[in-house]
This record gives sequence, structure tokens and C-alpha cells, in this order.
Amino acid sequence: MKNKIFSISSGLQQKFPKFGINKIRELTRLVFEISKKYNTSPSSTIDGITEKDYEKIKESLLKLRYPKTFYKTKKENFYLPDFDIGENDKADLSPKKFNPKNIYYTGDVINSALYNRIKTLFPNAKFIKIESLKSFLKDNKFSIEKYNKRYENLFLVNEKYDFFKKCPCTKGVNCCNYSILNIGFGCLYECEYCFLQGYQNVAGIIFPCNLPDFLTREKIKPVDNKIFFLPRVGSGEFTDSLIFDDVTHFSDDIVKFFKENRDISFEFKTKSTNIENLLKLGGAENIVVSWSVNAKKIIEENEHCTPHLEERLKAAQECIKAGYSVGFHFDPVILYDGWQNGYKETIEMIFDFIDAKYIKWISIGSLRMAASLKKVIEVRFPDNKIMDEEFLLSHDGKLRYEETERTKIYKYLVDLIKQKSPSVTVYLCMEKQSVSK
Repeated sequence: MKNKIFSISSGLQQKFPKFGINKIRELTRLVFEISKKYNTSPSSTIDGITEKDYEKIKESLLKLRYPKTFYKTKKENFYLPDFDIGENDKADLSPKKFNPKNIYYTGDVINSALYNRIKTLFPNAKFIKIESLKSFLKDNKFSIEKYNKRYENLFLVNEKYDFFKKCPCTKGVNCCNYSILNIGFGCLYECEYCFLQGYQNVAGIIFPCNLPDFLTREKIKPVDNKIFFLPRVGSGEFTDSLIFDDVTHFSDDIVKFFKENRDISFEFKTKSTNIENLLKLGGAENIVVSWSVNAKKIIEENEHCTPHLEERLKAAQECIKAGYSVGFHFDPVILYDGWQNGYKETIEMIFDFIDAKYIKWISIGSLRMAASLKKVIEVRFPDNKIMDEEFLLSHDGKLRYEETERTKIYKYLVDLIKQKSPSVTVYLCMEKQSVSK
């Protein structure tokens, strides 16, 4: 990738020697994305440029790069960042078993049940005491290369402030009044679109050792929610809710607490099939195990190291038998040629596997991301196809599909779901009111 970008830049400089660095940078970005999108050689795109004026060149390349949205948006909504490429930034897509080499811990966790379980499970790991996570991060510079090896490092801390909080909905979008219980930070899956790869600043997995301290009525104060009948609390914001459950056993305390507090709904959000502990505990209707689902093509090409769709649905069946409710999240919906048939197949599979009466909710959200994530995706997954679509800077500063395109997505999927079950609760995640109508 680095050589390709250098070659494009050199070719443009030779053809337009009077253009400055910034103009060459923007044109390099456009030529790179066009050649990737259409699987053509960059040199053919450069040779095809007949204009001499920079603005006219840029406009013609933008039309080629964004054929569906060029006339629907302002030019400032096209995001053309510089390239930022490290030598070892490409993601390792081999399946990973969690077996950390280094376990960092703060002194206040040594009497916790989780710390002692970790000592037993990973006897060959190197245990390293640290003053605090904050002090460790101050002395250890983060990088994408280190992030790629995050599975080698585990941090055990006592959380003091961020265990429970309201979902940070973007300004100007519908809010579902979701409340988050933070049970950890980091994941072993390699989903190409994952926001954590651009958000996380810790090259490791973090487990809080004092979860039981926060499972009290005084500290859990969820927001009332008319749509979902019960106030909703859930985990899975900064980690998959179940991927580490065989290690942490967090579900022990969570299931026990919410069985005793059935006026609150709790949700485990996951792609995992790590449900053995849940099955042993037995569920209740107010405890929902929800799976992130997608078109099979997207799961196979973009959700690396995750269980297949059928495996997720079989796990949902087992959870229902054990007394839990289930939910599903089409989030993110990702556009590709033939996406309609791909998502239709997934919806049909869900209702073939699951009786609608056990489904508490289905959410839908299209792929969106912080603008900075674009560069992280392209260096960690240089063969990705998801960024070839037309993402624009939106009202909230995030990259999104164009608004009318999103509206079509939601109408199509909601109609398919309602055909299968008119009564199932469907809601849109992180969307403007105008798109939700």
C-alpha cells in the first residue's frame, strides 16, 4: 500500500509539477480510492486526466469516486485525509485464543475473586504490578502495531467511575435511553468496522475486578423507557458481553442481580457463542441475550474470527430454552452489491430459527464512524471493501452513507421484519429523526 501511494503521488507530481503538497495529497487520495473502488490501475486514472486546472481536476475525480452522491452534497462533505501508514499496522486475522503473556494489576485487586481466578487460569503469565492504568499509559506509548497484539496483555483494575452510565447518544439523533454497564474494555474479534480500533488507547484487554460493588439498586438507576416497557441496562459497549465470560464469570453476578430485580431489563450484547455459563445459571424474561447479526457475506468478509450466523442463531435457541429472552442487532448494516438479498436471507433465517414471541427487540443502524477511523481501517485491513462505498461527513461529524440511501435501507429492512412479525419491536440506532420517519 505504501509503495502504491508513493507511486501515485510521484505520477501526479510529474504531470502537475506546479501543484503544491496539499493539492497533490488530495489528488493522490482520490486516485488511490478510485483505483481501489474500480480495481483499475492508478496510472490509467492519472493518464485520463485532461484538465489542467486543479479545481476542475478535483471535481472530475470526485464525480468518478462518488457517482451516486456528488450532486447530492456539499463539497466539504467529501473527506480526503492524508495517509498514515506504519510498517506493521496490518491486522492479524488468525483465530486467537485468549492466553495473555503479561498481566498487569493494581494493588487493590489482589483480594478479588477475579484476580485469584486469573492467577489459576494463566499460571505461566508474567504478573506485573502497576500503580494505576493511567500511570502505565503515560509511560507506554500506544500504536496500531501494539493494538494488533492486544490479546497478549491483560489489565486488572478496580473501576471507580465508569461502571454505569447513560449511552452517549450523538447530538441530534433518536435516543433509546439505554444505560450501559461497563464490564470491560477490548475484544479479540477483528471486525473491520469496529470503532474500538480507532478509539482504544490501551494495547490490551481490561477487566474490572469489582463488578459486584456496582450491582446495587442505589447505583443502577436506568432511565424509564416507554418503547421497551422496562428500563434497559446492557453491556457490550466497549467489549463483547460474552467473549470472555468463561474467564471472568461476570454473568454469575449479573444474572443473579437481575433475576432479583425483574422491573429492569438487562441485555448481553454479543457475537459470541460463549454461553455455557448462562445456560448453567438459567435465565429470566427480563434478561435478554442479543446477537449482532449481518448478511452472511459481511460476516465472512468483515467480521473476522467471529462465529458464523447459524452458530449465533443456534446459541440463541439454547438461551431461549434456558429461560432468556433474545434480541438481534443489524448494526452496522453495510452496503454491497446485492445487499438486499443478503439481509433478506438473514432476516428469514432469524425467524426460521427463533419464535418471534421470544424476541424482545431488533435494532437497525447503518455503518457510521468517526472520520479518523477511515485511516485505521485502511491500514489494518488494506483489502477491505467497505470503504469503497460513498461515505460523507454527516451532521455529527461522522462518516455515513448519504441520508436518502440510509432511509431506503431502513424502510427495506423494517418492512421485511414486520412481514415476519408485525408485533416485534424494531428501532433505529443513532439516527436523525428525519431518517426515522
